[in-house]
Amino acid sequence: METQRFKNWWFLAVNGFIFALFGFLILWFSEDSIKTILRYFGFVMLAGGAIMLVAGINNIRRDKSGAMILVESIMAIAIGIALLLFPQASVELFLIMIGIWAIIIGIVQLVIIVNIKGAIASKNLHLVNGLLIIALGVVLLFNPFQWALFLIKMIGAFAALFGILLIYFAFVIRIVKQVDEQH
Repeated sequence: METQRFKNWWFLAVNGFIFALFGFLILWFSEDSIKTILRYFGFVMLAGGAIMLVAGINNIRRDKSGAMILVESIMAIAIGIALLLFPQASVELFLIMIGIWAIIIGIVQLVIIVNIKGAIASKNLHLVNGLLIIALGVVLLFNPFQWALFLIKMIGAFAALFGILLIYFAFVIRIVKQVDEQH
């Protein structure tokens, strides 16, 4: 197994934390509160995207893989800017951007699962999680406006679940990496 491929396990853990935080916040707050929270979340996404951008550039400068980090950093920066510049349409715009983000994260998770050599006990769980994240993203892209509040609450529940599973997946990758380094 290539250790380089799993070096940035923390990257998935951070994304899982963001997904879970987003999900729990949406479940507990009203629509007006969500709009206010999304504005602050725009600052967080902008800062996180800038940090990921620097990390991606540093990886590329050191001849390490950083293309996916760059893509996700640009998406995070775009989400942050959009949330700050368009607060009136932030919920709908945010749902579309979360849809794009979910598709990217789901694809990344599937690529990692396919590339893990050897059996891990929860490989099927992670495969299903990746497919569900992609499905959530597709639903958000093609129908973000119908049943907005219901959809937002469902997204909150799924995002919290997917975030927790993504954090777990990141630590599974970390363990696989550590075992691989010992051999």
